[in-house]
Amino acid sequence: MFLNRASSWHRPRALLLWTLWVLLLPSTVTLTTGPGNSTLLFDSTDNSNSLRNCSCSAHIQDCDEALANLLCSCHTVVRSKLIPGGLREQGGLTVWLREPWVLTELLNGSVVLDLRLSFCGTGTLAIPNQYLALFGLRRLRVYSAAQEAPHLEQVLTISSRSRDMEGMGYLSSTDPASPSSVLHVSILDVSVLNGLSSLKAYSVSATPMSTLFQYFPHLPLHPSTALDQPPEPQQDCLLTFIY
Repeated sequence: MFLNRASSWHRPRALLLWTLWVLLLPSTVTLTTGPGNSTLLFDSTDNSNSLRNCSCSAHIQDCDEALANLLCSCHTVVRSKLIPGGLREQGGLTVWLREPWVLTELLNGSVVLDLRLSFCGTGTLAIPNQYLALFGLRRLRVYSAAQEAPHLEQVLTISSRSRDMEGMGYLSSTDPASPSSVLHVSILDVSVLNGLSSLKAYSVSATPMSTLFQYFPHLPLHPSTALDQPPEPQQDCLLTFIY
């Protein structure tokens, strides 16, 4: 599914303001991926306060922890040692979760280009913070193991006419008439992990960064930013809402 339609700011402004308020400032986290491998992260059923960080050379069936521990190179990271929003993954990243803290304490505010997000619980995912912010997201794949979920697996492709600049959340347009680079922020409604409805999205071209910060002063990208350099004052911004 390719997104090329724009939408006006008809969504409630209070919802957008609240969403951007809860974004977390990213910091760097070291992943274990080797050449040709993919990264898999999941909260362990053996210890709910830890995360398994795996480098896998083959595809692992969703939510099969035993197979992941057998075929992948994994180590355990204690939850208290995780840095909020600290993921930097230029390749594919798979995240399995049973508990909502994986979203709020790890993924929110991270830079991820290609994300497979799998909910491995059998009930409904309940999370106080309903929205997740990601930078530079190009493709999202969602899987739900919830009982009687009508939509088990869904795929969404974003910004197909652009390419990422050095995996840092900026999109460089292939259209000569477009700005040279655009800061891309995706806002994900995590209720999609329950698989109760089809995946939808819309994108809006926001005002330059200097103007955007007047409306959303708590957007955590200025003056210090984890995208390695502060956005230019006239930096354009693309917001994609996924629900």
